[in-house]
This record gives sequence, structure tokens and C-alpha cells, in this order.
Amino acid sequence: MKKTRVIGGIVLAAAAVMVLFRVMKKEEPVPPTPDPVVMAETPKMGDIHLTTELIGNIEPADIVYIYPKAGGDITAVNIKAGDIVTAGQVICEIDTKQVDAARIAMESAKIAWDDAQSTLSRTAPLHASGFVSDKEFESYQTNAEARRLQYESAKLAYDNQMEFSHVTSPISGRVEQCNMELHDTVGQSTQLAVIAGDAGNNVSFYVTERIKNNLTPGDGITVTKEGTQYQGTVTEVSNMAEANVGLFKVKAAVADNEVMAPGTSVELTVPSDSTENAMLVPTHSVYYKGGDAYVYTYDSAEGIIHEVPVETGIFDQDSMVVLSGITMDDLVLTTWTSELKEGTKVTLDGQNADEAPAADSQPQAQ
Repeated sequence: MKKTRVIGGIVLAAAAVMVLFRVMKKEEPVPPTPDPVVMAETPKMGDIHLTTELIGNIEPADIVYIYPKAGGDITAVNIKAGDIVTAGQVICEIDTKQVDAARIAMESAKIAWDDAQSTLSRTAPLHASGFVSDKEFESYQTNAEARRLQYESAKLAYDNQMEFSHVTSPISGRVEQCNMELHDTVGQSTQLAVIAGDAGNNVSFYVTERIKNNLTPGDGITVTKEGTQYQGTVTEVSNMAEANVGLFKVKAAVADNEVMAPGTSVELTVPSDSTENAMLVPTHSVYYKGGDAYVYTYDSAEGIIHEVPVETGIFDQDSMVVLSGITMDDLVLTTWTSELKEGTKVTLDGQNADEAPAADSQPQAQ
């Protein structure tokens, strides 16, 4: 029992010594937290050109769809898909049941005209000698002229029937489709063939109104087919949206040496927006709060930063257009720390004040 009391006394004495040591020990001062070190740079003047990825279709630059001008039975087919044809070449013949009748009418009219001319020739000397009156001779002249007009009308009808029955190619090129066979009965709505001209290929594609407003004939595009790129030039930009898609059709010429088959799909890189000689800041320097953009600027007089609302324009991976809110002399912060807020005192990294590194991430302010 006595031994226990001694041990307890020793423990109490040690505890008292420790408490006394802590009370008498002076607390060391806590060093102040250093100001955040930031980097900043002034805005730069520059250009931004944006592109968008689209899908287009290859089509011949010059293409015709051939339909008969009169229905009938096909009596001869002179082409097949893949053939090369020349302008004016007969591609098929159609029995329109009108050629023979038109020919007979023309020949009859020619006989009547020849007879009227013969009569006029015989009466001319008699008229000159006074044996035929002026009135009678005039009637012979009128009859000959009427017969001539009837013949020309009949010949025109025959020529038309021959054109209708002998369908020709209006252009030189390659037969892409042949949709007829011997003895087929066709009408005026029957597509006989599709012929592509030899002027190369086009690519057609559809764009929104925003992209359409940024495209003009002469703009360059890039066409990619199975990993190979071809350069193209915009040739047509429609100003009316097509009702079935609600988009605007654009055509471009492609320098592909006709290696891409018409009707196939290709990938396109097309200009979508651009601005030139604009005020630019690094894209990662712009933050958002409630949908409104702002940047931090460095106040060199007080050594603090300010949160400045800005109006922004288009941007790419590196730069963003600033339309208003700052000037070309403002130092815009290009680094981010969790301590950024209005009025924060910071230290500007003087060695990197004019050159900011790319940020790894851009947190969004809440």
C-alpha cells in the first residue's frame, strides 16, 4: 500500500513538471502565408478561323438525266453503263408510231409545193405577155407561198418525230446508268439513262444558316476519302433552304482526277466561322459564372487582381475573341489557383509576365 502511494506521488510530480514547462514555454510566431504567384499577359491582336466536319456526296460536275420526248416501243439500244458517248450520239431508237405518218405528210406537202411552184413558173411568162391578169397571177403566187409554208410545217413535224424516235446524248461523257432494254415500252416519264460529263466531279453537302453565311464561292475545303485528302473549292452556295432537310445546299469542285465514284460519301472539312484582327486572350483565361464570362486582371498599382466581366466571341483551342470589357493594356491572368477572387493580393511572376503556359484545366466558377 505504501509502495502504491509512492508511485502515485511520482506520477503526479511528473505531470506537474510537464504542465509547468508548457506554461513557461514561449510560443513561436507563425510565419505569414505568402501571396499566390501568378502569371499574366496582355491581349494580342490576331485571327481565328474555325472549321466543321461534315459528310458530302460525290456527283459529276455535269450530269444529265435523259427522258424520251414521246412514248413508244424501244427498237434499238446503242449504249450500256460505262460506255463513253459524244454529244449528238444516238443512244436509242423508239417507235413512236408517228414517224411514218409525219413522213407521208411531209412528202405530200412537198409534192403540193412543187406543183404550185411549177404552175407559177408557167404562168409568169403569160403574165408578162398580158395573157394572165395581175389578179390571177397574184393568186398563183399566194398559192405557192401557202404550199411552201405547209411543207415547212410538215417537215418540222417530221424532224421532231425523228428526234423523238432517235434519242441522242446532249453532252459528251460516260454512261453512269442505262435503264432501258430492247422492246421496252416507255413513256415520257421513263428515265432512259444518266450520263456524266467529262468536266470532273463535284461534292455537294448541306449546312446550317450560320455556316452558309460564312461561305462564299472560292472558299477552300478539304475532302477525305478512305484516308486520302483532296482539295476542293466552293462553287455554289444556295440562299434557300431545302424544305425536306431545312438546310442549305452547297456545291464544291474537287480536284480528284475522277478517282472517286459518283454517288459515294466523303468526309469534309469546311470553314464554319472566322474573325480577323481581333483582340485575343488565351481560352483558358476566361471563366464563367451563371453563364457570364469574366477574366482576372492584375492591378500593378495595388498588387491585387480584379474580376472583370467581358463580352466574348468565337474561340478555338488556344485563343478566344474578347469584344469588350478589357483593353490591350490590361494584364490578364493566365494561371489559376484556388485563391483567385476579387481583390486577392498576388505576386506577379515578372519573368513570365508576357508569356503564359497552357493551363491543364479550366475550372468553372460556381
